[in-house]
Amino acid sequence: MEIVNIYELGKKAKNGDNDAMLKIIKLKRGVIRKYSYGDEDCYQSIILNLIKGIKNYNF
Repeated sequence: MEIVNIYELGKKAKNGDNDAMLKIIKLKRGVIRKYSYGDEDCYQSIILNLIKGIKNYNF
């Protein structure tokens, strides 16, 4: 099992690493699906807000 450091992934994603951003979304997929309540539009909205949050976060 691979150990994932979400802090390092966040720093890479903020600097433009698309693979790191996809890994973060993949890690959080369960929580995103839980809070989207089966609504595809809500699911996409949560992902967009996650991306915006990562881009604006000060690491």
